[in-house]
Amino acid sequence: MKPRVYVIILVLIIPIQATLLNPLSLGGIKPDLPLAILYIIGLLTGPAEASIAGIAIGLIQDVGSASFFGFSGLSRGLVGLGVGLLGSKALEISSPVIVLFLAAFSLAEGVFVSLFLQTTYGDVPFFTLVAGRLLPQTIYTTVLCFFLLRLVSKREVLLLIKRRDIQKEI
Repeated sequence: MKPRVYVIILVLIIPIQATLLNPLSLGGIKPDLPLAILYIIGLLTGPAEASIAGIAIGLIQDVGSASFFGFSGLSRGLVGLGVGLLGSKALEISSPVIVLFLAAFSLAEGVFVSLFLQTTYGDVPFFTLVAGRLLPQTIYTTVLCFFLLRLVSKREVLLLIKRRDIQKEI
């Protein structure tokens, strides 16, 4: 992707998540826009670029949420690596199956974070958290990413965000 696209994403990801997606909250559950954006980056680029983007997005989220600094960077970096590998080896951005993989990555990251909280704090209701929070957020994020993928898969949008050396392959 073009460097200016990354700058725009990193500068605007937290304000957009906080202002535009807060009104879309259903029962206190919002879609995870940074994860959806990272998933699209992974599909469009490769594992190295997607993991670096995941680390950067995660660190920005850590700064914005005042949580364990670096933990979201680690988890988002791993998600970026996995999606980048999957996108470069197996899936196309126009394939309808990719939405199922997003749901799997979203749920896996949520379970990873929950298990981390369970081991560090010890008294986290894991199964209640998965059923009451993670599954609805996974569904909500998957729906958001589906619409974003439809928008990004248009040729004009791809030409705007991809670098010229990659555009020759389109």
